[in-house]
Amino acid sequence: MATDRIQAFQQAFRNLQLQPLITSEETADFRVPYGDDLIAQLEQRVLDGNDYTNQLIFAGHRGCGKSTLLAEFAREFDDNYLTVFFSISDLIEATAINHINILFAIAVQIMDKAEEQKIEIDSNKKQRFFNWFKERTEIEESKIGAELEAGFDFWGFLKSKLKAEASIREVIETKFKRDFRDLIDTLNLIATEVSLACKKEILVIIDDLDKLDLEAIESIFLKNIKALLQPNFFVIYTIPIATIRDGVLKKHIEDETSNPIFVMPVLKVYPKGESHKDESQPVTTTMDKLQEILRKRIDETLLEDDILLEIALSSGGVIRELVRIAQKCCSLVLVELRQKARKKEPIDDVRINRNILQQALDILRNDMTITLSKTDREILQQTYINYRPDDPKQQEFLDLLHNVYVIEYKNTESWYDLHPLVIKQLKLEELI
Repeated sequence: MATDRIQAFQQAFRNLQLQPLITSEETADFRVPYGDDLIAQLEQRVLDGNDYTNQLIFAGHRGCGKSTLLAEFAREFDDNYLTVFFSISDLIEATAINHINILFAIAVQIMDKAEEQKIEIDSNKKQRFFNWFKERTEIEESKIGAELEAGFDFWGFLKSKLKAEASIREVIETKFKRDFRDLIDTLNLIATEVSLACKKEILVIIDDLDKLDLEAIESIFLKNIKALLQPNFFVIYTIPIATIRDGVLKKHIEDETSNPIFVMPVLKVYPKGESHKDESQPVTTTMDKLQEILRKRIDETLLEDDILLEIALSSGGVIRELVRIAQKCCSLVLVELRQKARKKEPIDDVRINRNILQQALDILRNDMTITLSKTDREILQQTYINYRPDDPKQQEFLDLLHNVYVIEYKNTESWYDLHPLVIKQLKLEELI
């Protein structure tokens, strides 16, 4: 039936949402084993850390699988630690994120986790913490009281206020700029009391800081990193891959944290020096992994033979790009299916084929390259030819890296290539 075919592609489209696998249900449905060695390395950093190395900075390309890996890491550690994993973008508008509201958000999330797990904190101390949050945010007591009496969750209420109301964020920032010690002392006291009550150490993982622009990252991690090192429990912060190409910022972060920046590599599609050759063969293990990721989300009856390989090759090894291309294919097929259904044409054999994939790639390529400047193109040319730019610290290059026009790979050393769609564009323009 026509509706069955449409529903099958609708389900595939939903399965290809551009979100990390956070819940245990999502992991069970879609996760493909990947990065187990990275989880083991993270575990070593946490278990063997001390008071001077308990802040870890985690870098990687946007869409390389950091969030999924960190969520898996948090679940694996949950038996022995109280793990608090959250996206900063769920609490604070991206343009408003700074070191003060990051630390305040950690305090809120620890209290919320304690409430969720019914951890029994001394009632007097719990009330003191509640009063502290209420006073520092200047939320009207009458409104809080009414909401709580009606059975509302205070921490959920506070998080929604932080996200939606700039006035509350401004109040917090003003208060703690004047008295930063108040914020740090209370955050550490909350963590200590919760840790004692649940008899577990606390591990906080803050996701999506890597999605901030590079100027905001510099403000947080260069100018204010000492503030982020004040918590007396383990915290993992995410940063963009472009950050580690800024030598001053990288050295500053590693000196202050007494930890090397932890870097999650992208899956390597080709060995260095092979990707630009006509007869080059992709890395088999990478291709198998990328295709398996898609098979978990798309019924194979919806696919033309070998089309998954073509999608994988077009992704550059970046998981988010893989999913984005496949999702665009499903979107185009759904349009075609509905057009055929209206005309009473048969649709049982409609699949994602090379024509659909090419349409998807053309749309995504145009969206990616429409804003490229002359300088961008020159940098991309240099990077394509030499597998590295002339100046890896140049701001325009860092922006291209940050936005996945350029992809960093690792052997014993780092090297760079262009996103396959960018390569296609430069070839069309006869620049390479």
